[in-house]
Amino acid sequence: MISNRPSLISSGNLKFVVMDAPSDENAATYADNLERLGVAHLVRTCEGMYDDRIFESKGIKIHVSHRQEFKFTDGSSPPKAVVLRWLSLVKNTFFEKRKLKPLQEKPPCIAIHCLAGLGRAPVLVAIALIEAGMNPNGAVGLIRKHRHGALNYYQVKFLNSYKKVGAYQHSCCVLL
Repeated sequence: MISNRPSLISSGNLKFVVMDAPSDENAATYADNLERLGVAHLVRTCEGMYDDRIFESKGIKIHVSHRQEFKFTDGSSPPKAVVLRWLSLVKNTFFEKRKLKPLQEKPPCIAIHCLAGLGRAPVLVAIALIEAGMNPNGAVGLIRKHRHGALNYYQVKFLNSYKKVGAYQHSCCVLL
């Protein structure tokens, strides 16, 4: 049984599921729900308390924190290395040649969780939305509409001052 239902956050072709951390007791239920939503990737920003194979058997690739890929302190803003890894995953999932991939019948989705699904996971989703052109207040509002209690004061302050890195753009030089 899942006591805190996952929240679908979508804007255009960007589709995310924000959730709390599954446990061994409910991982199979989470995996079934994520499979129905077309989740291709599951990112965890905290220690996993479940067997990865439950999700992998559904075709969901796990991005784990024990390799320090997406781990950062609860209640804080993410370090730049985590932001860049996250945006790379988002870009590879949703973008092609600097543009959003055409809308598919069943568009891809990225699920992300932290311990309670209220801080680390939503802040990374907000960054992805901001990079795609949404203003910070719009991103915070959209996330809070679907995930009540998400994002603390410090995380909102971080998002309001966040400077886009242009992760979905290719840089190039023109020599004259």
